[in-house]
Order: sequence, then structure tokens, then C-alpha cells
Amino acid sequence: MRTRGIALAIALAIMGASIRARPDDGHLKALYEAHQWLELHQALQGEEGSALYRGAVANAFNDTPQAEQLLRSVLVSQPRSPEADDAHELLSQIYLRTGRYRHLTDQIDARLAAFPNNTRVQGEKKETAPFRGLPDQSSDQPRPATLHHDGSIFIPLSINGVGARYFFDTGAWLSCMSESEARRIGLRMRDTAGQLGTSTTAKTAFRTAVAPDLKIGNLHLENVSFAVFTDTQEPWSTLAPGQRGIIGMPILLALRTLRWAKDGRVELSRASAPRTPQQSNLLFDGNHLIVHAGFHAATIRATLDTGAETTDIYGAFAKQFPRVIGEHATKDSTEVRGVGHAESYESVTVPELTFRLGGVATALRPAHVILRDMGPPCCVANFGLDLLKQSRAFTIDLGAMVLTLEPSS
Repeated sequence: MRTRGIALAIALAIMGASIRARPDDGHLKALYEAHQWLELHQALQGEEGSALYRGAVANAFNDTPQAEQLLRSVLVSQPRSPEADDAHELLSQIYLRTGRYRHLTDQIDARLAAFPNNTRVQGEKKETAPFRGLPDQSSDQPRPATLHHDGSIFIPLSINGVGARYFFDTGAWLSCMSESEARRIGLRMRDTAGQLGTSTTAKTAFRTAVAPDLKIGNLHLENVSFAVFTDTQEPWSTLAPGQRGIIGMPILLALRTLRWAKDGRVELSRASAPRTPQQSNLLFDGNHLIVHAGFHAATIRATLDTGAETTDIYGAFAKQFPRVIGEHATKDSTEVRGVGHAESYESVTVPELTFRLGGVATALRPAHVILRDMGPPCCVANFGLDLLKQSRAFTIDLGAMVLTLEPSS
């Protein structure tokens, strides 16, 4: 049995539902339904296309102002249409990942008012109860800063003037901490409790707390909400005080760019490259950060998860490349660990799989393939730090939506 590194891919399960196809040009409709966002972007060039399609593409490539404008235009022009239902869904995804929880709960209320018989939206209102009353996160303009690490992905920050070192997790749609960490910093934990889905099939309970002031590098944020978990759960039980926290997607988006280098430097908020979807290898799909990579002559999609120490390959990969798996595979089992929970899955081990990731060849030796479908339907794997750290440095640019790996030699 192989034990996998702890992955803290945390997201609200309710926000990841597939949006539905809408009447329109048949080709555009097919791309929209399949979440082929780059292909849809290319197909829309030179065509007006629907505001919904264009808003969905802007959302995928993190053009948030454009996405909000287009999706809100759908709500105004077709307030009770199926298109409006999808626009509500996409807006909720935007507000969740950017930490704008007041906007999120208002959006869910507006959606339920427009579609009172939608049982899924009724469930979303119940599931998001812990977020009611939380403020919208805000920040000043990011300015470049260079910090230092100890070989890990823990980086320094301060909350209400209290220093800490948390790790950055592109798989965490919420920033998180343990109960003892909230008490150490002096945050008030709210009584309203909820449950979040983790990287396994389990859910784990949490409360919330709001940090009025957070500084990381040269970025100042206000009203940063955290999901708060008991200290008896992993990973908190294995971490020292002052390290029991996660820098989640809302903070990472405010930072815009992050470059982690083996020489001990972490560079934050450098200028983004121009936003050109044709050059992007990252996109948002539901509540996941997706990366495009190469394998043999094919392009594959995987979730990008810096909270995972190791990479997981899923059953979808085995189905797409059966000869690769069948030639040298041996039976195995793989343990996947989420917050406070672990599950073991039947898997096979192959000697090596090599991926072209961020412009660099990266290899898993050996590679463990879980023989079941996991993660979002579009993805064949969850890429972790074992691939990223094979480079001299890696940069996650959420402004341009580009992952870049720098060759070691």
C-alpha cells in the first residue's frame, strides 16, 4: 500500500454542478456543454455569440469584471430563463473563489427567488448557511514582494499583527485554519457550523472566523474569512502552532502571481503576462483550477493542487491510455487523505509516466493510477508538488492564467 501525501482540496460540493446546454448554434452549444472553454473561446472569435457563452469563457479565464458584466446582462434580459439559471450558477462560482461571501449568499437568494421550485438551489441555500453574515474580502493593489521559505510551501504572513507561516493551496477554495490557531490570533469563531467536501469522498465539519486585517508580502487584505477546523484532524494535528493554516484561492487571487524557487525565494505579485486565452494553460472549471498538460501526443487536463504532496492519476487516464497502463502495470492500493479522513483505493503501479507540464518534462517514477473516476469529469489526474518541484522554480500566474516551470539545468 502507498500512502499519499495529505491533500487539502477543499470546496463546496454544491457549487460544482455542471451547467446545462442551451439552445444556440449547435457547435457552440456542444462546446459549452462539454466545458471546452478554450475551444469555445476560439469558436466565438468573429461571432457575437450569446452573453452566457461569452460570460462562461470570461469566467473560465479569470476575466472577472467581463464575466460579471455579461452574466448580469443575462439576468436582466432573461431573468427567469434557463440561461439565467446558468448565469446565477457561474456568478456564485466567482463569488466563492474570490471570497465575496456577501455577494455569494445574495446571489443564491436571488436565484431562489427567480427559481423557487429548484430543489438544488434550495439545497445550496442550506449548505451556504455558515457563510451568511460573512463580509466580502477586499484588498489593495498587489505590489511585488520577495519572501523566503525553508524548502516547503509555507510562507510568512501576519493576521491582526500576529505572525504565522501558512502553506498555499491551489486546491482550497476557502482559506482555512485550526481552532487553536484562531484562538492564538484572537479571532472570534462563529457558532454556525457547516460541512465541506474534501479531496476524498468524505465531508468534514467546520466553523468560520473573519480576520479583519491580513498582510502577506506587500499585499494588505481586509475581512478575510477562514473555515475553522478542530485540531484533532489532519493536517493540523501534525503541524506546529503558527503553521496551522492554509492560504486558499481567495488570497491567491488577490496576490495574482506566485513564484516558488528552490533557492528559497517566494516572489509574490509580480506583473502578470498579458491575458491571452490562446496562451493560457490554466482555467477555472466549477470549483477547480485546471491545468492543460501534454502526454505523448495528446493534451490532457488535470486539477492543479499545491496542497497535495504527491500526484494522483485517475481511472479516466487508464481509460484514455489503456496500452500505457496495461503493458507494465502491477496491482497496488493508494491511500488518499483529506482533512481528517483517509480512503484507500484499488490502483495499479507503472514504472514511469512523463508529462509535459508548464513547458517542462516532468516524470512520476513510479506512477500510481487509481482505478476509479475521481475529480471533475474533464480531468484525468490531480497534479501535486512532486511534479512542480522537479523544476528550478514554478510560477502560478492567475492574472494571465499560466503555469510556468523553469528547467533545473
